[in-house]
Amino acid sequence: MKKILVGIIIVGILGIGIYFLIGQSGTDENLTYKGENENWKVEYTVNNVGKEEIQRFIDLKYQGSDISSIGEFQFSVQTKLGKWGQSVIELDESGLYTSSGSTILKGNLTEKDKPVFTISWNDNEEEIILENK
Repeated sequence: MKKILVGIIIVGILGIGIYFLIGQSGTDENLTYKGENENWKVEYTVNNVGKEEIQRFIDLKYQGSDISSIGEFQFSVQTKLGKWGQSVIELDESGLYTSSGSTILKGNLTEKDKPVFTISWNDNEEEIILENK
């Protein structure tokens, strides 16, 4: 009886360990999506943390010649997991904008995903399809 009880406890501990290993393995992954056009260059990096948390980073660069003409702008990123964005933001004097944050979402992004980055400023709006690079 004592051997059976010890066996059950060992199997239970091993089962719990395997559950946590399989449940988290392979989900921590950094992906970088890039895209550009004549006005903007975008780098969107996501870190899938576990199965439900995503850390995200945006690096945006204005590639035009007149940075002062941009003023306040807004952007959004559409993925299969939803849409997020920021508004009432400005470029620095070098024409750069960076942002980071994290959120809880159900699911993860993959290398095959192609987020759509939309940026609006003054009376202009442009979409850039980002690809994993």
